[in-house]
Amino acid sequence: MRSLSTNLDKLQEDFESVRGRPFNYFYCPILHVDQDVPLTKGHVVPKSLGGKSKVLQRRDVDNGFGSFFEAEAADAVIHGLDGNALDIVLRGDPAELKKIGRRFKILAQFDGMNEPVHVSHRKTDAEVTFFVSKESLTKALGEIEKPISLRGSLGVELDARSSILATSLRTSHLCWFKKCGYRYVFSNEGIFVAWVLRSFFEKFIQPRSGSNRIKTGSLVSEEVKKEVDDYCSQFANFIRPFTRPLIEKFPTEIQEGTPDSGWFIALRDGDQIYGRISILKLGKSHVAVMTPVITDARGWALFDLAANLELEFSLAKFDADADVFEGERCTGKTLIWPGVGESIKSMPPVSIRQAARIVIQSGRMLGLG
Repeated sequence: MRSLSTNLDKLQEDFESVRGRPFNYFYCPILHVDQDVPLTKGHVVPKSLGGKSKVLQRRDVDNGFGSFFEAEAADAVIHGLDGNALDIVLRGDPAELKKIGRRFKILAQFDGMNEPVHVSHRKTDAEVTFFVSKESLTKALGEIEKPISLRGSLGVELDARSSILATSLRTSHLCWFKKCGYRYVFSNEGIFVAWVLRSFFEKFIQPRSGSNRIKTGSLVSEEVKKEVDDYCSQFANFIRPFTRPLIEKFPTEIQEGTPDSGWFIALRDGDQIYGRISILKLGKSHVAVMTPVITDARGWALFDLAANLELEFSLAKFDADADVFEGERCTGKTLIWPGVGESIKSMPPVSIRQAARIVIQSGRMLGLG
């Protein structure tokens, strides 16, 4: 309790220094409300993905994102990206299968079938039996008249793109809240990112508080998952995986991840820093989160679906002791932040100034407040 009070007192002082008055209870950096609700010290990087650092949060927000998004993201990273879920399936160990059976779909691709079929499993004594339902097999076979071979292969599937997006974006947001306090929360960047996260909370988490799991063990029903995926697709340009060959080109400080090292990639247009890329180390994988420092056409173009971006950058660090940002001046280094979709991937990269002109000409910024 004392630890919570100490952290709350420090945040109270910080809030007053930024806003000129204290908050009454706790001003949530995501919901942007000051309410008397239970608080908790939640992890910046989810504990399941190796996080140790904590920051004060509303308990309902922390638990809500944890159960609705972060649990699935952790499964995808630990058993998918960083592990080998297929090996777990093939070993058939009941204890291991329990770890992935809640979210991963086990699929079988038989010779002669155009699409895979869902495979179920049940534990009998000490053994696990895999089986395909008659309905699934009939649906996959269709009107095939000739005999087919039941030889095939097993695979696993988990589409956790929305969960990884929400988890990465919230981790980045909490990282900068912990490092910079309410100065970040009320910056253009903080307000914009909080708006996105708040929309996730209000549209999907809050309406299903306490009942967002269904009996089959999935995170949500297929209908809700499709609704989440459709909504989250508009924010797809927030994040990209940083593959091992790419991350190894950067200094060790970047590889350690922004939450631990404080180092990030500053996006520049000449001497103007208009955005940044925070590097998150989730398990053994790296994810890059791109956010606008300013929200003019250059900042908005970071998420526009119309172009691949060739971004000029330098490396920078937030020095918590001196409360300042330090970094290289413009060095002429560039990286490509690819777009989403096959047609966009085939487009030649454009500069941030070109992308900004496209956004302005398209009129897509007219609805922004």
